Order: sequence, then C-alpha cells, then structure tokens
Amino acid sequence: MLSRVADALYWMGRYLERAEHAARVLEVTRAILVDIAEVDPETARGQWQRALTALSVPDATTEKLLFDHTEPTSLVSCIAHARENARQVREVISSETWEHLNQAYWSLEEARGRGLHESQISQSLSGIVSASFQWDGVADGTMSRDEGWLFVKLGKFVERLDGACRIVAVCAEATPRAAPSGENVRWLWLLRCLCAMEAYRIAHPQRVDRKNVLDFSMFDRAFPRTVRYAAVVAADFAKRLGEAHPGRSQGVDRAFGKIAARLEYTDVDEVEARGTVQFLKELGSELGEASGLLQSSYFLR
Repeated sequence: MLSRVADALYWMGRYLERAEHAARVLEVTRAILVDIAEVDPETARGQWQRALTALSVPDATTEKLLFDHTEPTSLVSCIAHARENARQVREVISSETWEHLNQAYWSLEEARGRGLHESQISQSLSGIVSASFQWDGVADGTMSRDEGWLFVKLGKFVERLDGACRIVAVCAEATPRAAPSGENVRWLWLLRCLCAMEAYRIAHPQRVDRKNVLDFSMFDRAFPRTVRYAAVVAADFAKRLGEAHPGRSQGVDRAFGKIAARLEYTDVDEVEARGTVQFLKELGSELGEASGLLQSSYFLR
C-alpha cells in the first residue's frame, strides 16, 4: 500500500472519531447545563470549561465549535478533513463508506444554512454521533480486513485513547472547594460522555464516586471506550500491521504495546497514589511518541 493511501486512511479514522467524541461531549455538556445553570451557575461554568479543556478547543460558542470552517478544531472541519482523506482513497474504500461520509458532511452544511437555532444545534450534534455510528458499521460491513482497514481502525482507536486520557484527566484534576453537588455532576458527566452510564451501573451498582468512576473509565477490560480497552485494541492493530510489514514497523508495535502494558499491570489505587493526572499525561506523551513513530515508519517513506 502506498504511504499516502495509508496516511489518508489512518487520518480518516482519526478525524471521524474526533468529531464523534467532540459532538457527544458538547451534547452531554449542553444537556447538563440546562439542568444546573440557574440553580448552580458556578458549577455550570466549571463544567463548560472542563468540556473545552477535555476537547482542547478554544473558549467559543457551541455554534462556532460546530459550524465554523475557519476554526480548525470545529466539528465541521473534522468531518471535512475526514471526507477529503476519503476522497483521495476512494479506490480502496467501498462506495457505501464514501456515500455515508459524504452525506454526513452535506447534512451538516445544510443544517448550517438553515440557521443556528437551538433545536438545530442539538439535532446537528446528535446527528454527528449517529452518523459516526452508521459510518463505522458500514465500513466494518463493506471493507476487506486488509491493511487498509487496519489503518482506519488504528486511527480510530489512537484518537479514542487520546480523547479518553484527556477527558479522564480533566475530571481527575482536583477542584478547590468543590461542592458535593459539583463533584457528583463531574463524574456523571464523564460517564455520559463515554456512553458508560449503564455499563458502569452494572459494574458498580451502589454509588457514583471518584474511585469507582476512575477505576471503570481507565481500567475496565470489556467496555470499548475506556482507556485500557482503547490502548489494548490500538496495540493489537499496530502489531498486526507490523506483522504485515516487518521491515517497516521500526518498533511501532512495541511502542503501542508498552502503553497497553502500563495499563494492564497497574490499578486505580496505585495510579491514585502516584497521581492520576500525571499518569494520564505520561500516557498521552507516550501515545504522541508512538504516533510519531507510526508516521515516520509508514507514511513518510
């Protein structure tokens, strides 16, 4: 496979996962703010800032973060980048995969043209999440399990791991004089952003608290949006690519495997004792190094 094709497939997977994650975080945050803005404005402001920090986006309105083409971190920019990458490699993806992505992009453009009403913003955010789920299913159902599919999936789970590390770290960071209600909102927000409320209640039916939520969101082996799960799956895809290209991997699979191993052989008590935020920042740094190695090994040759 040509380097430019592998690069486009990888970034198509990353940008779509980024758009889905950002849309869900904004959608959940907006819903929570409706409930608490009047009764607890301080918690509401803190929650909005927490969402922006988790997404690494500027302090802007939801409309700008959703529809502004001039903002590189906006959702429409992410989907446009994914669409452009897909356009460049239409010969190696199915027509159904391209059509679903193209439709998602134009649906968002049409929504922007109809005006920035509150209901339109909510529908657009939920529409991006739904479109991402549909696209993922179509891609899995119509693409051969060859190296092209592996690059798409590796991009998806690298982005998911990065997003999970960021959002958990934001919640784990201590807030001075946080009210009990604010603490509760923080952990419920995290679970909802990870689509994990039901799965968490099965694992921890008694209560929602810091230790249990951190344990679940970081170390649960079965739920597909936890830090550990994303790391293990990304390492598996990197390993499979390395086996297909033994002369090119240059330790890429080992770099991703080290990240997965760190999560396999520690637990929440050990991480909390050392500092959860620092641990997640270290993981993010290692992920950046592994991604850079992936770039130089597969895409820049």
